[in-house]
Amino acid sequence: MREVGLVTKLKGEFASVRIGRHSACGSCGKCGMSQNQKHVDFFVKNTLGAKPGDNVVLDIKEANTLKLSVVAYVIPLVLGLLAFFVGILLEWPDWANFLMFVGGCAVAYAIVALIDRRKKHQWVQSPDMVEILKFNKGE
Repeated sequence: MREVGLVTKLKGEFASVRIGRHSACGSCGKCGMSQNQKHVDFFVKNTLGAKPGDNVVLDIKEANTLKLSVVAYVIPLVLGLLAFFVGILLEWPDWANFLMFVGGCAVAYAIVALIDRRKKHQWVQSPDMVEILKFNKGE
């Protein structure tokens, strides 16, 4: 997926690029933007020598969506099912097994949230800067 963003600042060999939500933007989450956000900032290796104020084209990898889905949904589901089956093996009543499943999912979501905070929301591969857009003064 390609998106156009504005370079807001430079830090070493990286550029902070801000991508805003536009009318065609859905809720796919490929860029990491939630539905309530107006924009998202990426730290991208400044391979093209962009400067603050430049408009650049970023290539956001498709694999990011699958990775985010696994982290957000599959890990909690697996931990919830493991807790559920532990309850079955211990021959607990059905209501307790259900609570084990819900508790396992909740613990997994808490663990994912802690890891996310520690990783500073960097689950996804950084986009690539592919082009600096040049605009004519008359446009």
